[in-house]
Amino acid sequence: MGLKERAFIGLDLGGTFLKYALGKGDGTILRSGKLPSNGSQSADAIFSVMFRAIAELLEAAEKEGVEVAAIGVGSPGAIDFTTGRVLGNTPNLPAWTNADIRGRLQEKFAIPVYADNDANIAILAEARFGAAKGCPNVVGLTLGTGIGGGVVIDDRLFRGAGFSGAELGHMTINFDGPLCGCGSVGCVEAYASAPAMVKNYREKLSARHMPVPERLNTELIFANARSGEEEARQTIDEVCFYLGVAIGNIINIFNPEIVVIGGGVADAGDEFIARIWQNVDGHVLTAAQHGARLVRAELGNSAGVVGAIALAADSYKAWHE
Repeated sequence: MGLKERAFIGLDLGGTFLKYALGKGDGTILRSGKLPSNGSQSADAIFSVMFRAIAELLEAAEKEGVEVAAIGVGSPGAIDFTTGRVLGNTPNLPAWTNADIRGRLQEKFAIPVYADNDANIAILAEARFGAAKGCPNVVGLTLGTGIGGGVVIDDRLFRGAGFSGAELGHMTINFDGPLCGCGSVGCVEAYASAPAMVKNYREKLSARHMPVPERLNTELIFANARSGEEEARQTIDEVCFYLGVAIGNIINIFNPEIVVIGGGVADAGDEFIARIWQNVDGHVLTAAQHGARLVRAELGNSAGVVGAIALAADSYKAWHE
């Protein structure tokens, strides 16, 4: 019998679900699934879900006739890439700080394991197989409950000295701004995340003595803006302005070929992206902006597992070839 084709397992851990997939180094997905992550429970409870997912994918690998060479894991929080241990900042996984991802999974399955921050692996996926494919210098922003960031420089993830690099959502854009969840003031996350957007819109409605919808979310704000409501349009204009300022700073610092925006807020469409880009002008050096583009992410909800597979493939290649 000949050697089996090499494949990789990718896990994308969230506070609610664990997404998982078996795939090849070229991004081809062979099998995928999703399970409740037990995020509010103990670390052991979370690992039990990971064990179940990996066992299922190892069985699938046998059926597909491939050999699993490595496992990649994307997790919330700061992750020590050299050890695979969670350093902290996991509010949606309260028992996950100090979790030894690499140690526990390698002990169980005897397969090399590589772990990284979930925002990092999402932008790695877009750089390898998505909106930024073929670009060696990429910055990604994920707009949702918070604002996450990831940076690829010369085709490699930038992690920082303490594995907390690219916390782009906590860039200060107004020293007299509102309090951010991180404890600082004036962070772009305090202006342009989904909760900040909803808060801003609610305040505008209340100030004009207009009824506030019981179920208020960003989708409703964009819909109202499209129907011509002034308060919704103003809210979106302000979000685009602050994101434009932040992205101008990002381009000045990193000089990427492309900036990728993903997450729920970015799903508003290409017009939203275009309005953000209009606000970049005036906040960026001409030389840094030359040739740069702002685009929507392409991989959607699969970015996490695709990025985890890419992390496993890249890391395995670096260590074993």
